[in-house]
Amino acid sequence: MGILLVVRVVRQENELSERRATEQRREALDQLRRELSARLQALRLGEVNRLIGDPAGRLPSDSPIVFVAPMVRDRGHDRIVPPWEQGAAVAPLKGQPRQGRSANTPPPFGVEFARAQHEGEIQEFQHDDPVAAAAAYRHAMEVARSPSEVCAARLWLGRSYVKAGQTADAERNDLAALERCGAVVDEDGVPFALYAAERLLEDGRSSGPATYSLLQRARATPPPWRSPNEALLLQSLLRRLKTPASVDALRVIDAEIRTGQQISALIDDTRDPLAKLQQAARSAPGDLAWMGYGDEPWLLTLVSPQSFAAPLVMAVSARQIVPRDVTLHARPSPGTVPFGDGFVDLHVAWLPGRFADRPEGHGRTYGLTLFVVLGAGLLAGSLLIRDVHREAETATLRSHFVASVSHELKTPLTSIRAHAETLLMGRAPTSETTSDYLRTIVSETERLTRLVDSVLDFSRIDQGRKSYHLQDAPLDDVVQAAARAMEYPLAQLGFTLTIASDGTEPIVRADPEALTQAILNLLGNAIKYSGDSRHIEIRTGTRNAEAFVDVVDHGIGIAADDQARIFERFHRVQSRETTGIAGTGLGLTLALHVVEAHRGRIAVVSQPGHGSTFTVCIPLEAHA
Repeated sequence: MGILLVVRVVRQENELSERRATEQRREALDQLRRELSARLQALRLGEVNRLIGDPAGRLPSDSPIVFVAPMVRDRGHDRIVPPWEQGAAVAPLKGQPRQGRSANTPPPFGVEFARAQHEGEIQEFQHDDPVAAAAAYRHAMEVARSPSEVCAARLWLGRSYVKAGQTADAERNDLAALERCGAVVDEDGVPFALYAAERLLEDGRSSGPATYSLLQRARATPPPWRSPNEALLLQSLLRRLKTPASVDALRVIDAEIRTGQQISALIDDTRDPLAKLQQAARSAPGDLAWMGYGDEPWLLTLVSPQSFAAPLVMAVSARQIVPRDVTLHARPSPGTVPFGDGFVDLHVAWLPGRFADRPEGHGRTYGLTLFVVLGAGLLAGSLLIRDVHREAETATLRSHFVASVSHELKTPLTSIRAHAETLLMGRAPTSETTSDYLRTIVSETERLTRLVDSVLDFSRIDQGRKSYHLQDAPLDDVVQAAARAMEYPLAQLGFTLTIASDGTEPIVRADPEALTQAILNLLGNAIKYSGDSRHIEIRTGTRNAEAFVDVVDHGIGIAADDQARIFERFHRVQSRETTGIAGTGLGLTLALHVVEAHRGRIAVVSQPGHGSTFTVCIPLEAHA
């Protein structure tokens, strides 16, 4: 008996240690989520203000933001415009002209220039006469009418000089191209100066100026977004130099190429991560969703510099904003846990040994102690078991509730602050935008009030202090009050709300404010879980001596196994469709308590993929 008790107590100690480690991990995850959310919100707000004030400006060199890119519609899908193709993408915010790489696309060659080019190519490649070819290319340079024509002619002329053995002329021509054609690119996005530098390095002529030009181009601060072709050619040339300075420059270019390759992989990903990000953004009304992508990974989100403007994709480097003892992954792997609400495809891993491990040697100590005082050990063991279970249950409920409410409070507060700071800095371009910002602030304030009221109501219900002031109330008026309260959030998210009545206009004995809050909770659930659908219906009337309100959505639905538990406090359905949808798990609980306090009931009919219908029924004889 004593041996069995020793084994049991040691096992309980191990379980307690594991629970403590689990609680520490949970608290660390909640703290990391709050800190990272605040940092990301600040980055987003700063970038929105930067885009409003200077849409054509560049990101600071030390910013953790990797890129901000617009989207275009391509073959029925949204596609990210890579930074090296931008220039026209951000400028339309203020009607500015196109700038950047897109504007530098070389224009078509003139007729006389093209004729001289053709003549030079015939002499160079068909007749193998580089001297005659050089004469034709010199004529092409004389009739050139644009920088791209001049630089192209210089490139051809230098090649023909080399073939003709005119090394002095070739060197002089390539040095001129190196100096004057650094900002002129060909149709592949590569500056003509790089071709001249490549030829100077190959022939061993004036390698000093070529080396200096390459290093200056690689270390330019801040470097412009190079096309992938330019970066790859620059990488190849730097590898030939083999100098200490080139090693540092090559490190910069290698990182830039890796970034470009990850951007290209994001654009070409057949799994369509952009559609997944858009779905996550729609699943959390008014909230900001972030999605992990890539090996580093990046944190992607959608931002809109102005109301109703097309959203931009913003990528933030996770490595630059998380603590050193934390690693984020875009895919699940051994030792990682999902990051939680508001973050899609993001998993966190901690350094080994950060959390409490199982204590060593405690089994021997407990064994000796229990053999001496076996009776006291029995009592202590039973008390320990009871306390451990109570502590674990209490900690789980407290942690879940605090984390959920903190997340829900953060969303409207962040939105209010962002719009208020924008108005304070005078960044709203029109009076219509100012009015829209103010409406958003009022709407988010009402949302915050509803959330605080829900928490207070839950506290009163939990303590048995919730009271209701019943009076005769038209049910249709209660429904209309709930619809007016949700009018602006519904419009912001593109929803249409249809209200239909059978004409009976029932009057119920009810607390109008409490019943309105219950219907608001059902409407909020319909918005969250509507998926891609944007239509909600409310039907009122009487049936079977009861007044009823149906709240109907056409969204993701609820599985039959989950329908029995959705009214439990803190319970939330866990599925692939609900990942990233914020909530406290109290809305349906409060709605059920209110309706039952009115001697009523709530029924649900739902099918996955076909939406849900929540029906509130209140006996008509309750008001007699």
